[in-house]
Amino acid sequence: MISRREFLVYGSGLMGVSSLSFGTSTSIELRYLCWDGYDQPDLLLPFENQFNCSIRPEIISDSPAAFAKLNQGGHRQYDIVSMDSPWLERLNHDGLLSTLPTGMFETLKKHYYPEFSRLFFDNENNNENWLPTQWGWIGLTINTDFVNEADYQSYAPCFSRKNRGKVGIMDWGDWPMLPIALYLGINPYEPLDHYAIRHLQDAFHALFQNQPIFIADVALGQKALLDGSVHTLVGTGTYLTSAMRRAGFSQIKTTVPRIRNGMPQCIIWTEGSAAIRYQAHEALSQHWVIHTGSESSTFLLSYNGPTCNFSPYKTTEERYSNRQREILQLSELSALWQNSLAHRPVPSIAGMLEVWQAELMRTL
Repeated sequence: MISRREFLVYGSGLMGVSSLSFGTSTSIELRYLCWDGYDQPDLLLPFENQFNCSIRPEIISDSPAAFAKLNQGGHRQYDIVSMDSPWLERLNHDGLLSTLPTGMFETLKKHYYPEFSRLFFDNENNNENWLPTQWGWIGLTINTDFVNEADYQSYAPCFSRKNRGKVGIMDWGDWPMLPIALYLGINPYEPLDHYAIRHLQDAFHALFQNQPIFIADVALGQKALLDGSVHTLVGTGTYLTSAMRRAGFSQIKTTVPRIRNGMPQCIIWTEGSAAIRYQAHEALSQHWVIHTGSESSTFLLSYNGPTCNFSPYKTTEERYSNRQREILQLSELSALWQNSLAHRPVPSIAGMLEVWQAELMRTL
């Protein structure tokens, strides 16, 4: 775990930060674009009291729309953002994110799960302008009251006629397409040629012929899974199942499908926080990024928000009760590290969406 001294040393390196900056009688307001959960009082109040400021959260419903807002000039309306990592990577590439103090990221990274760092922050995808806050995985979600977990070690049941009308598809942009690509042995995080796109189109056609139920809302997906309207969901994972497990529905699980044809079958996503560059309170915003990226804050986010997700810090494992460990499915981590790719921008998303929509229209 990073020591208090290390944390303070790097935190004190923020340019323009002094007691004079934040000790005025007029409270500074930081405008915050974020997912639900980052607005919880236990996260906000300690920071607001320490720096005599207020944070005004604006909750997002999806990262692509939030990215579009920020990337089309809307970044001037916000000071800080917490969203999915591919969109943070794109904002960073476009020069919209504030640069964190030198050495801050490298110091914190030493305390993350080494496998998490390897997946997300290798030499080709180094990150210094945003900090990860929580993560989870996309796999097959099932209700073991209705299906045998051993049968769901791959996406094959989604195409089986015996499950006709019992497969749910989360209608969340690219999410349902990515696992199908992995099932076919196609890496969606690499540029795809015409053959790969056509192969995907054939698979989408077969999936839609199985009369799946399209679901756009988390609550509706949870209800359908619980009452047996669907037996499995494609395009979601622990983000949907964890809150149900916390509520006592231990029969609801996200599986870790086995490697197929040499291709990992799970996708690990992460969320993170960043400060917007060149804003009036950029230094204070960087403090918020450090605050949300700390071990204690990521532990808080991991279990006390609307969903339960992992912290990037390995040390948080020691803080969970046995029941919390079971809810989070911590026993799956060993298999997960070996069977996952990291979620990143999808180069051929336009082509994938085109054939997805084409097959959807044919089915309707």
